[in-house]
Amino acid sequence: MKGKTKVLSTLVALGLALGGASVSQPSAEAASVDTISKINVKADGSNFQYWNKDSASFKALKAYVEDVTNPKSPNFIPVEDRICVSDMDGTFYGELAPTYSEWYMYFHRIFNDKSYHPTATEKAYAEECLKAAKEGKISSDMDAGEDMAQAYAFEGMSLPEFDAYVAKWLKETPCDGLSNLTMAEAYYLPMIEVITYLQNNNFNFYVVTGTDRQLVRTALKAVPTIQPDHVIGTDSINIAKRQGWAGAQYFQFEKQDEMMRGAYQATNNKMQKVSNICREIGKRPVLALGNSGSDASMLNYAVFNDKYKSMAMGVNCDDGERDWGGPEKSKKFHDLCVKFGWVPISMHDDWKTIYGDNVKKTTQNFRK
Repeated sequence: MKGKTKVLSTLVALGLALGGASVSQPSAEAASVDTISKINVKADGSNFQYWNKDSASFKALKAYVEDVTNPKSPNFIPVEDRICVSDMDGTFYGELAPTYSEWYMYFHRIFNDKSYHPTATEKAYAEECLKAAKEGKISSDMDAGEDMAQAYAFEGMSLPEFDAYVAKWLKETPCDGLSNLTMAEAYYLPMIEVITYLQNNNFNFYVVTGTDRQLVRTALKAVPTIQPDHVIGTDSINIAKRQGWAGAQYFQFEKQDEMMRGAYQATNNKMQKVSNICREIGKRPVLALGNSGSDASMLNYAVFNDKYKSMAMGVNCDDGERDWGGPEKSKKFHDLCVKFGWVPISMHDDWKTIYGDNVKKTTQNFRK
């Protein structure tokens, strides 16, 4: 078990000890959730604000949507089949500060939440996850392992309690490495425009993410056009408070019961995203949005749709000035886009802003 001095230094490194000298506090000038929630691009695309309209990716998106929604086009797609699936972290929400929002909340729960008392084993594993995240060496096993550890850390919390916990944490936590931004506000403004543009063209938009499904549902109150039933993510089992270890077939919900977070169930990542799309949507997507090799199966599932004209777009974090993109990773992803025929979106070249002009790159406390 790590000593108290080690744990305290970990907190400082994470930038999670709110009020500490090393933490950049959220500014009153931060782009508001209210502003994000009001973004609404018309069906004709005439009021896009955050895109460079001469960029290849913007032109490709507009051309595709105009073609498949035109009843006179041979590529017309009926409304009931206009299915779009999209990853979240790194696709329309910040990911490189420098790791996933879920991981930050997990570290907060283990190291900084005075209401929670983790075991020595939990702390030791969280230290391993922290080291891997800081070094950018998260293995597939650890990606799934964190999902299990995070589920365990919140097991037994009622669903409303968890929603309130997430909302409070998002609102109060500064986005590491970016000024004037909280975790509640860390949305890519150009991609929120894309979401509403697609929805106003009658695309059925689904979020298909590796992040905890309930966490995402709470976070997406900032994007009210995305309904909770359109979120597919990593799951914990939900059980009734009195249920205990009884299987669903042996327990009956009654008036005095309330629903709780139970044990880890399954991670929604890589090929599992395709499996869950098949099970939960029941239709093949015609459009897919992602940002990494973890989304490759989902993007290809859309691209190789033989029934309709389809498209996939990959958001490439190649912006090291306004965000934490790096040349090596961005080149690798761009090459993947070229290989599979996905339309690459350059954050650096194609977007006028990412989070808003008042958000600046700053010291990344997590890396210390």
